Amino acid sequence: MDYKSIVVEVDGDPGCRDRLRVAALLAFTFGAHLTGITTTGISLGRVRGIEDPARCDLLTLERRRAHAHVHATLMRDMVAETGHAVSWSHEMIEDDPVRALSRQGCMADVLLLAQRAPWTGVPPIVADVVETILLNCGRPAIVMPPSATTLTGGHAMIAWNDSTEAARAVADSLPLLARASQVTVAATDDMSGMADLFHYLRCHGIEASPYRLAPESDPAEALLRAVRASTAGMLIAGCYGHARVRELMFGGTTRSLLQHASVPLLMSH
Repeated sequence: MDYKSIVVEVDGDPGCRDRLRVAALLAFTFGAHLTGITTTGISLGRVRGIEDPARCDLLTLERRRAHAHVHATLMRDMVAETGHAVSWSHEMIEDDPVRALSRQGCMADVLLLAQRAPWTGVPPIVADVVETILLNCGRPAIVMPPSATTLTGGHAMIAWNDSTEAARAVADSLPLLARASQVTVAATDDMSGMADLFHYLRCHGIEASPYRLAPESDPAEALLRAVRASTAGMLIAGCYGHARVRELMFGGTTRSLLQHASVPLLMSH
């Protein structure tokens, strides 16, 4: 299995240029079509009290067209910078990122999303943008930190906890795992109990080695420390599980990984 349809978020965040470059290289590697999505936010309609609503609508339309042109030009330049022929298109959608990317992502094999800045105050009691997209689109998403430069050919680490979500993440990442130079499976449980996972990977021509996590109260920190210690270039994990409501309300492993991972993070739900 290869990725044949890839969606990438195109916005004004600091990592957008690198994310577009990586997405274009990924599309070239798999012979996929790359779709860039830029959103305008919620359209509020006409503002009351405007003397010339038609002119207001025209100015709004012109600003949105200029916004779309800037992002489409950026995507064109980043694709061209790779030096490869890549099938690509760019769409401006008048909607908020959650709805637009969830809807477009449903018909893609994988999404590349911008990593959001960590919360500095009290965590929200509802899912943020990336979490909501993961919970609604039904497709794997790769959350890209600003410094990310590649998705293939390096060391990939799988965060394994014997859950349905983790198994789905492994299956969704097979095209990347097949092209990794090294694959490790990180877990705190008895590694001998993961024979089925290693057998599954071998069936797809992937040889993996175990990586035992130090047992501690914060699984996310243990995984992030393992990524740093092993110099892994990608982390693969399931998104939420049986404690989804508690994690959404109080934070947890998923949210910590999404906000603090320093390497591309592929998650599936």
